[in-house]
Amino acid sequence: MLEEGALVAFPTETVYGIGCRVESTAIKRLDRIKGRLPEKRYTLHVGNVAQVPQYVPKMSLRAKKLVDHALPGPLTVVFEFDKAVVKEVRKKMDKDVVRLLYSDKTIGIRCPDHPIASAILSKAQCPIVAPSANPAGKEPAVTSEQVVTYFDGVLDAIVDSPAYGDSQNSSTVVKIGKTHVQILREGAISAKLIHDLTTIHVLFVCTGNTCRSPMAERICKKHFCDILGCSVDELAGFGYIVESAGVAAITGMPASHYAVEICRRNDIPLLEHQGVPLTPQQIDGSDLIFVMSRGHLQSIVEFYPEAAEKCFLLDENGDIADPVGQSVEVYQRCFKQIEKAIRQRVSEIL
Repeated sequence: MLEEGALVAFPTETVYGIGCRVESTAIKRLDRIKGRLPEKRYTLHVGNVAQVPQYVPKMSLRAKKLVDHALPGPLTVVFEFDKAVVKEVRKKMDKDVVRLLYSDKTIGIRCPDHPIASAILSKAQCPIVAPSANPAGKEPAVTSEQVVTYFDGVLDAIVDSPAYGDSQNSSTVVKIGKTHVQILREGAISAKLIHDLTTIHVLFVCTGNTCRSPMAERICKKHFCDILGCSVDELAGFGYIVESAGVAAITGMPASHYAVEICRRNDIPLLEHQGVPLTPQQIDGSDLIFVMSRGHLQSIVEFYPEAAEKCFLLDENGDIADPVGQSVEVYQRCFKQIEKAIRQRVSEIL
């Protein structure tokens, strides 16, 4: 029925929604019965998380982490795109679908955590939106009886189902772009949990945590701050935590003299650094681990196999050699190699 343009009410884990094919005639009919202005767009609903990349061809690491940890669930994610991504979408999708879903370089996506909604949306062979089942200005329906009260005789079908889950709040709505996460509506998922689920923990690892990884940590923080327009102290609030450690570090060891000097020349403070030994807790709590050499990579993965999918060489072209005991010129070359690699990695993260 949905594929043929019908309006069908079905339950989600929060409230009832009215399913509608993403097609002009059906959408206009949906606008009429809800009393909604045509310029206000609807959220795409999908049956499983695997469908999200079909509509979001490029996703930041923060967005991917949120999708992986919060969907399916009572969350609507509004993805922001640049012109290049929208152009890519236009090549792959029907013009009417693009116009109705991507009109302002964004798309809202919801993946309900309800067996009936999931089954219906997974089976449908066309994009479906499903706004809450209520006329404008009324509370969303949470039972089929309430849907009938609102829309008796104007819907094509209502899927009757007992309550599922313990939430009758609307979904939380989050807008996520390249440099920000904005709560548009706090609902079933708290703003604090959204912040936790969109915070990226980056860990740099070398041997002694006195030169390479501390330099990498501070360079990375500077790049993030420059892009986000914030101070180092504000960085965690913007969703990024950057740390460093050493596989053979001694707690409290200061950064090497030349590392401090090279960072000073580049307006990066390192004098107060104190060495930190790598711990299982750091590995477990990190989203990305960048190491300086293949030896570090092998060592971490050998002892912590679960880290294999998130542990990478910082410089994908090869090792960053340890400059300990060498000249200031060697430290300068090491700094430049780290900086170049971090520029690339930061662009991938954002």
